[in-house]
Amino acid sequence: LSELGSESAKIKAMGIMDKLSTDKTVKVLNILEKNIQDGSKLSTLFNHNNDTEDEERLWRDLIMERVTKSADACLTAINIMTSPNMPKAVYIEDVIERVIQYTKFHLQNTLYPQYDPVYRVDPHGGGVLSSKAKRAKCSTHKQRVIVMLYNKVCDIVSSLSELLEIQLLTDTTILQVSSMGITPFFVENVSELQLCAIKLVTAVSNF
Repeated sequence: LSELGSESAKIKAMGIMDKLSTDKTVKVLNILEKNIQDGSKLSTLFNHNNDTEDEERLWRDLIMERVTKSADACLTAINIMTSPNMPKAVYIEDVIERVIQYTKFHLQNTLYPQYDPVYRVDPHGGGVLSSKAKRAKCSTHKQRVIVMLYNKVCDIVSSLSELLEIQLLTDTTILQVSSMGITPFFVENVSELQLCAIKLVTAVSNF
């Protein structure tokens, strides 16, 4: 999926995505939707029930692998839809909604807590995370994965603004996109995401 994401970006840049068979492209999008769904609601917080650091790391690696795979599927789907001269059949509402659902969930539950301490709340205890969890969040390995996911999500948000200029979306979807575009301005340390959000909010206002 990572390679597919990269290749779809190249094909989009070359402007030849529309040369592909529409039927096959639609089938690919439907398969991508299943991959997006797989990681769209997975919590990336450490499993505090595990006893050892190794178990926690293993658990987190498995979850992050699925979440990252879903991000690649989102990027591939959005690259297809935002390529020039694409047929109407590729703008599948379920796929678009799944991309938005994935992005909103992981902004709120994965990325904002990593970049802004205000969002760092323990879902189990209702208070701030324990010092053990805070230390775990500072691990180098975790940060590399999170930064990679952050960059992918920035690309998704930026590409969604392109999609708004191409395809009419439902009012419900527009409301979701609007909240996704506004929230980053209340979060610290996410300047790249805020730049992408400006594009998104501008596209919504022109809708």
